[in-house]
Amino acid sequence: MKEKVLVTGAYGLLGSHTVRELIKNGYYVRAFGRDAGKLLLLAAEYDGNDIETFTGDFCKPEDIERACEGMDYVIHCGALLKGWGRRSEYIKTNVEGTRNVLDACAKNNIKRLVHTSSPSAHAMRNNLSIKEEDQNWNNRLNYYIESKLMAEKLVRSQDKVPYSIIRPRGITGMGDKNMLPVLINVNRQIGIPLFQKGKVLVDLVCAENAALALRLCMEKEEALGQAYNITNGEPKLVTELAEEMFTALGTKARYIRMPFIPVYAIAGVLEAVWKLFRIYDKAPPLTRMNVCTLGRSQIFSIDKAKRELGYEPEVSLSEMIKKYAEGYGRG
Repeated sequence: MKEKVLVTGAYGLLGSHTVRELIKNGYYVRAFGRDAGKLLLLAAEYDGNDIETFTGDFCKPEDIERACEGMDYVIHCGALLKGWGRRSEYIKTNVEGTRNVLDACAKNNIKRLVHTSSPSAHAMRNNLSIKEEDQNWNNRLNYYIESKLMAEKLVRSQDKVPYSIIRPRGITGMGDKNMLPVLINVNRQIGIPLFQKGKVLVDLVCAENAALALRLCMEKEEALGQAYNITNGEPKLVTELAEEMFTALGTKARYIRMPFIPVYAIAGVLEAVWKLFRIYDKAPPLTRMNVCTLGRSQIFSIDKAKRELGYEPEVSLSEMIKKYAEGYGRG
């Protein structure tokens, strides 16, 4: 009999690739999410084989508790991902929602919860080898990061549910709505901000590789109680990434040189104004998170994941860019 896995956030970027990874490797999946229509579209890709859907909200304890019934494992991909919003929204979804998932796992004797967290570094510093033990627990750059750190602490502080954790950096690929589309729009509008004369490295992970890491964390005994940085292991200069991306799209990358410290300060002022006037439905045109992402080189070591999980990225950034550009052209 096939082992059964519940995947939260199943139709999102990471969740949908995780469903594919699991089914491909012989698991039965219960796809969990709030939108019944999106769940049905996901299930239709497999003709109903090895997959069922469960419409629910893990912020409602009764929903996630029922969804966990009869499952062997839970992979928690669901989260509030947007880069701007009310702090209470992030706490409700990413922290209290994770608490509900933990409680449901405990009540249903789940063999292991695999939790999707986030890598956290000192945002203002360049660092080319950030290990798991270097996690910056005091990072308050935005509410998303704060809430994901709180959620990981919640998972790690309990002993009722066996767990493993991944910390994927910059998930991207087919279905990406946050990273590559923003890059494309910024390039069209003003040009890509260029800090440190373009000598900034970015560290990303293809969604397929993050999904692979989730499966390995579920399967490997070595992963029990452990956390892993997950990237593609191929950091690229911002300019290198942009040139490859926009060449594939059939256009040109445009750049605008900016000084890091003044722009970071301006972003901080904009965020303060937005909060003062309670503007949460639309992000400021510039945030400190955006500035740090493009303005500081932060490379996360995946040595531990390679050593303990046998993790080896299967999809390169170049392959992802080519595939994304082809899909973007059709869209």
